[in-house]
Amino acid sequence: MEEKTAPDDEERHQSIPKERLIINEGTDEQIECFGYRRHIPRTVLFAILGVVTLGFIFLVFRWKPNWEIRAMFERCSMEAADVLLVRDFHLRWHKTSVQNEPIELPPEKRRRRDDKPCFINGNPTVKVTVENSDVGESIEYVSNDIVPDRNRNYAQPSGGHELLRFFNFQKVMYVWDRELALFYRIGGLEENVPCSDFYHRFTGFNEIQQTNRRKVYGKNEIYIELKSIPLVIVQEALNPFYVFQVYSVCLWIFGYNYIIFSVAIVVMSLISIMVTVYNTRKQATTLRKMVKTDSRVRVLRGGNPHDDENVFELIPEADLVPGDVIQIPQRGCQMGCDAVLISGNCIVNESLLTGESVPITKTPLPNPPAPVDSPPMMFNPENHKRHTLFCGTQVIQSRRIGRRTVRAVVIRTGFATTKGLLVRSILFPKPMDFKLYRDAMRFILVLAAVAFVGFVYVITIKILHHALPKDIVLKALDIFTIAVSPALPAALTIGMVFAQQRLKKANIYCISPQRINVSGMLDLICFDKTGTLTADHLELLAVSPINRDQFMLINDPSTIPFGPFTAGMATCHSLTVIDGEIRGDPLDLQMFESIKWNLKEPMESDNTGFSNFMPTVVMDNSDTVCTPGQEKGKILLPPLHQIGVIRQFTFSSNLKRMSVITQTLGSNGLDVFVKGAPEVVASLCLENSIPDNFTEVLREHTMNGLRVLALAWKPLGQNVTYEQAQGLERGDIECDLQLLGLLIMQNTLKPETTAVIGELTNADIRSVMVTGDNLLTAIHVARQCGMVAQSEVVIEVSVTPPTRDNQTKVTYTINQVMNASSLHPSPSHEFSSKNPEEVALTMEDFHGGSYNGSTYHFAMDGKTFQALQEYVPHLIPKIAVKATVFARMSPDQKAQLVEVFQDLQYYVGMCGDGANDCGALKRAHAGISLSEAEASVASPFTSGTQNIECVSRLIKEGRAALVASFGVFKYMALYSMIQFTSVIIMNTIDSFPSDFMFMYWDIAITTLVALLVARNHAYPRIVSKKPLTSLMSPPLLFSVLANTFLQFAVQVGGYFILTAQPWFVPLVKDREDISNSYCFEATSIFFVSSFQYITVAFLFSKGPPFRKPIYTNVLFFAALVVLTIFTTIMMFVPMDGLNKRAELVVMERYYYGIIIALVVFHFFLALILESVVADTRFVKNYLTCRKCRGKNKQKKYDVIIDEITNDAEWPPITTQAIKAQRMNSSDNQNRGGAYKRNTTDL
Repeated sequence: MEEKTAPDDEERHQSIPKERLIINEGTDEQIECFGYRRHIPRTVLFAILGVVTLGFIFLVFRWKPNWEIRAMFERCSMEAADVLLVRDFHLRWHKTSVQNEPIELPPEKRRRRDDKPCFINGNPTVKVTVENSDVGESIEYVSNDIVPDRNRNYAQPSGGHELLRFFNFQKVMYVWDRELALFYRIGGLEENVPCSDFYHRFTGFNEIQQTNRRKVYGKNEIYIELKSIPLVIVQEALNPFYVFQVYSVCLWIFGYNYIIFSVAIVVMSLISIMVTVYNTRKQATTLRKMVKTDSRVRVLRGGNPHDDENVFELIPEADLVPGDVIQIPQRGCQMGCDAVLISGNCIVNESLLTGESVPITKTPLPNPPAPVDSPPMMFNPENHKRHTLFCGTQVIQSRRIGRRTVRAVVIRTGFATTKGLLVRSILFPKPMDFKLYRDAMRFILVLAAVAFVGFVYVITIKILHHALPKDIVLKALDIFTIAVSPALPAALTIGMVFAQQRLKKANIYCISPQRINVSGMLDLICFDKTGTLTADHLELLAVSPINRDQFMLINDPSTIPFGPFTAGMATCHSLTVIDGEIRGDPLDLQMFESIKWNLKEPMESDNTGFSNFMPTVVMDNSDTVCTPGQEKGKILLPPLHQIGVIRQFTFSSNLKRMSVITQTLGSNGLDVFVKGAPEVVASLCLENSIPDNFTEVLREHTMNGLRVLALAWKPLGQNVTYEQAQGLERGDIECDLQLLGLLIMQNTLKPETTAVIGELTNADIRSVMVTGDNLLTAIHVARQCGMVAQSEVVIEVSVTPPTRDNQTKVTYTINQVMNASSLHPSPSHEFSSKNPEEVALTMEDFHGGSYNGSTYHFAMDGKTFQALQEYVPHLIPKIAVKATVFARMSPDQKAQLVEVFQDLQYYVGMCGDGANDCGALKRAHAGISLSEAEASVASPFTSGTQNIECVSRLIKEGRAALVASFGVFKYMALYSMIQFTSVIIMNTIDSFPSDFMFMYWDIAITTLVALLVARNHAYPRIVSKKPLTSLMSPPLLFSVLANTFLQFAVQVGGYFILTAQPWFVPLVKDREDISNSYCFEATSIFFVSSFQYITVAFLFSKGPPFRKPIYTNVLFFAALVVLTIFTTIMMFVPMDGLNKRAELVVMERYYYGIIIALVVFHFFLALILESVVADTRFVKNYLTCRKCRGKNKQKKYDVIIDEITNDAEWPPITTQAIKAQRMNSSDNQNRGGAYKRNTTDL
């Protein structure tokens, strides 16, 4: 069947009026838009209803904007819509208006190309999801003409002025495209802009052009609106919780004349509102101060681009627009926008973004010539982040290359910048965990149903008792204020409030408090290696230069004669001089300091001896000699060797290497040095320059847990000039290299690592290593820290991609190394080592009794992980549940791995220390960045302590917060049911609790409980038992239901015991008294229920194994003791004044003993239900009918683990056996002389 052409698709696309549109599909900023226009008759109708209901209908519309839109507007196409109903990524509804203004779009925004274009018959297309009420939902591919159309985004009104149609949502502007009939995000210059445009197209704007562009992009400011305090108070008071309180207070004042209780509730609500308003205002003020900037910047205005003095103008930073060319000061500055560097180098501190305070070198954006008949290189902020200066980061210093000053082109401003995204995440935070919130709403619906039953019961009883209509209405309406607690959803946040305070004291900062509860659910933690599990600073153990096709081992690199190897160590790095101190990556610093050379960054006017300007010059140490005739006089001899760095290609995580172009003083030719992962560098080298035993030597080092880098070199010769070198690309120079040797470094574990990994393992929380280092090194570190026990098997997984003749081949190779020790150079420069013993393992050993399904771990590298995803994705779940080591993983692969674990229903944590982990830190349920900064864009949690103890602390606090939140939730539910039961019994006899009774129950008991119950500190140890993660879990539901029935039975039982007493006199109803509280029944129920509140507060404040015992929460425990004592005193020691105020009747003393016995019976029975019965398998399987329904609540990963454990053929070991080998130094000699000590001709 012939495929439709793009024009046919376009005609069909234009023929369907779109009523629904998805923007930013597949991202965290995905929004779903529905088009509406005002319906006049409906609007008039609901305006009348609003007046009739005293504005209540408009209050509901404020809480539910989707109800307002659907009630007062009618559905229409996007093109005709004047208001949009927007549903965000978290399924929340918003209303926004569509505006039309005479704004001209910049040229680069007058066309729309999809980030990932599809092709129909060779033509680029845009994927559009549309919905029409007649045809349903469809996916269309619409032709996307690359040729700009200046008018397609505009409407043409009668006045002749072009009107741009757009809407703003959460600080982002979306513009209407008339040709494609869709809204798209304006953004900045981060999309669909060729790299060449930054050099040739954006050469400075005049003031008029800048003003026009500002109308579209907005001012370059992150403006935090400070609402007036009265407005904030009103907005907070319109919260459903406080509106419900207003309803309740009005009922109590005008219906029951409960003035004191009502005033107390009003005062507490006002205090709560004021505290919230104060905190909101304080946070807004602090945030505003943090982002506010009044700096000025030099911007290019056009003219001669080489004449800096005439073409640059000093303007406020807020006036910048995307496309402006700015000048970076030599002494540095704080970036107020995102900009791409086009000339010069910058040293930047990006701790705000990555958590790393190590200075990073930024270099100019590459601008390769576009090949014939091929698209140009497009700018991508992620791929080109080494050339991008991000807003909020600190430029420590800038260095010009050549005569041009350091310049950058602005790509994003305001809220579109990286810093703006951080502020937006604070202004528009993710909602509370949706599952917990959804469960809370279900709970409230159940309570509402119970309240409705009580509502009907009260009306029936009152009618049968011939009550007055006023009495019937008041008592029936009051049932809802008692049975349904509007504070239930808020109860879920109480635990995390206290946990956040404790985390801050532990130097762990949180920008997303909702993640604290989720942290208590974690069952898998991914760890980066270098800087996270191991120390930041590497110790250079030795170097292994190549001499005559043999590797040599030298532990003091400064003794190596000058040659390419020494020159490579001196130049192939990103070090810089800041305030007279050499700073940069610790690995580079170790390498450079080991050869004892000097580094300087000369000014352009300095005489360095080079014919061209060198931004960095390195030289060997100078010697001093005595001057003739002067015993004390000394002359500083010039250095023997000086090398200038002409060009630097910074380290790339994806490429796993860096390179430099250099020139040695006195030489006419240029040289290239490359440093990086050994296997990557070796792939770029000439085969004849690689020793035969390269793989064997590399394997030996990495199996001993050593970090290995390779150094390579090639001469560019005299044909390449200084100017030509400035235009070369990485691909032009990083090829046909000669391998020079290896750098061998030791990265020791941090002292805290092994203990924390052991604690997690004992708690059945999986630990996984995700690193960019070598696979064997990673396996060694995994064994060192305890992720892999010494007795456990490691199986390396590798994938051979399919070919025309062969299918995909997955290889499983046993590689168990035991008792391996690190290499240590001896003082005599000889390299001594105990070589690892490779234990022979056969298939029979593995599948026999020696090893079971839990004693092996998979390990793989990033290449294998990518191949598994591409060719055999069905194997990923089976491998992932047993995989512990992932090596040579790129930043994107780390993030993808987190998603793989999440798909298996793991709650995933990620702990990393730098830029390479940002994606994974954001994707994880709880990302923890090890940083000195208080907050970073990288993750919701930032630890100021540079070790993984923060992971253990966060899990403990998360569990404590989760248990506290669930405990408060259960208490609030039981509080409602206890009071509901009391009121139902009293209504049955035409009585009602007094003003004092409500005050004692709600304020003296419940308020104290709510404020103090979550103050328990976390338990000091992580246990294997997991806390409940759902409000709908059988133990929690059983606990609430069982305690509800128990308290009901106790109250009813107490009532019947009371009526059986010989001195009991039933209530004689006074029709003039609305409450009739002064009676035996009300007094008995008051005391019984008071003790019940205290009982459930004690029971639901659980201590171990997730929180410390209840007595350690001194204030809460003391409050319960005082309340118990005071309630007992009220019974046994009558106080006339109090009894009169509380409307309590004095009863026989022995009956108070009966009440105590009843309460003790309730306490112990409830304790048994809560501590013994609720968490049993019987409750989980039978009382919830899970067993009879055949439902399996196991998570995906548990199901898969059970399957592979029972599968005798898994894993299908490829290697039948590994022969036992005992290598010694003589073996090394026999293997082609792997190591020799010789320092000549290097």
